[in-house]
Amino acid sequence: MNTDNTGFWFPGRWIGGFSLILAPLLLLAGVLLRLRFHFFFPEQLKAYQSNTFLMTWSYQLFLAGNIFLWPGILTLVRQIGLSKPTWANWGGIMVLFGLFARTFHAGADHLAFQWVSIHDWELATQTIADSYGAFHVVSLLTLFILLGWVVLAVGAYLSGTMNLFQSVSLAIMSLLMIGVL
Repeated sequence: MNTDNTGFWFPGRWIGGFSLILAPLLLLAGVLLRLRFHFFFPEQLKAYQSNTFLMTWSYQLFLAGNIFLWPGILTLVRQIGLSKPTWANWGGIMVLFGLFARTFHAGADHLAFQWVSIHDWELATQTIADSYGAFHVVSLLTLFILLGWVVLAVGAYLSGTMNLFQSVSLAIMSLLMIGVL
């Protein structure tokens, strides 16, 4: 077994570093595009009805940022894990499960918006409202979405991978809204 930390690692520093630059920019662009609208249901459906192009791009950019973030998370986990493996493992797994959950939410958002396009705002709103609270295994990951960023940030700080400002900035990711619409 190779224990040399300079050998091969996945996804590698270049891909991981690119991910850590591109993904937050995509997430930010997605959020900024919808900033002028109320962020929660049912107003997001109303915003989609009146600003379909803008809201479509907002949600697509956010989803792309979410998807492109995993290589950067793996890279950060590797760096933290060199000196704080427990923090790296727990933070990394929680954040990755949180990314999966957000991707699921994006699919549900997409379906909700298609209801607006295919039917109308009232029917889409009623359908989504009636489905809120329905159990799905992804709902069990909510805690991971919230706490994963904090655990990873603490690990990043304790390992010296990030300074205090960078670690707090990473932890602030836990404040992003969660769930469908």
